[in-house]
Amino acid sequence: MLLAAVMCLISVLTANAQSTANSNRTIYFALGTNWSSYSRSNISLKSDGSPAFDFALKKVRARDDAGLSTNGGAPQYSLQLGYYSHRKNWGLEFNFDHIKYFVRQNQRVRIQGTINNRQFDTDTLITPQFISLEHSDGANYALFKLVKWIALKTDNNQHALLNLVLKAGAGPVVPKTNSTIMGNHWDDRYKIAGYVVAIEGGLRYNIGKFLYAEGNAKGAYANYTHFLIANGNGSQQWYGLHASVLVGLQF
Repeated sequence: MLLAAVMCLISVLTANAQSTANSNRTIYFALGTNWSSYSRSNISLKSDGSPAFDFALKKVRARDDAGLSTNGGAPQYSLQLGYYSHRKNWGLEFNFDHIKYFVRQNQRVRIQGTINNRQFDTDTLITPQFISLEHSDGANYALFKLVKWIALKTDNNQHALLNLVLKAGAGPVVPKTNSTIMGNHWDDRYKIAGYVVAIEGGLRYNIGKFLYAEGNAKGAYANYTHFLIANGNGSQQWYGLHASVLVGLQF
């Protein structure tokens, strides 16, 4: 539905391309893929089911699904839709990153809390029999960003061929969480579960008048304040480093 809405918006924008394709402003859309690396994260989990528990796993490691890999379903993708004013030399952009997050199995972490009213504060091993947790249909950043282009190379008419791109923004996280915790499975729906803030830098190369390619690196802080598990909920936060490569159209 998100892609359908974006494509509908693009059709409206391109219908006005005659009036917008001038030196004062640029409207653009691009699609590509991404790679992610995550800091260690403290994951809090609480359930009123059987077993009942309320505990935190400390400094948990996780991985992504490596760009166009389809091991975890659809590949990781990024899209951007933006408007840039050359007169003011600032722009606005919506960016959606379909990133994936898999808790690594067979790692030793600290568990602090209770399971069936029994207190724990000890090291434990994450195994599929204990816990499997993944935002595998996307940890999903939806970012609204300010954009600045700085020309690094121009053609003979002083039109930018290569730009340094700087961005900063924030927005909701919209994960779809898949978890099995001590035998209780839950495949959640998409939902707003927190927020993300990010800064970004990259290079944008204009391929003729209507095409461009962009590569960027993004540093993000994501706080998942409330995702759902069987009979309960969880929360976590992390710092992420994300790289994207996109190809798009501009008018």
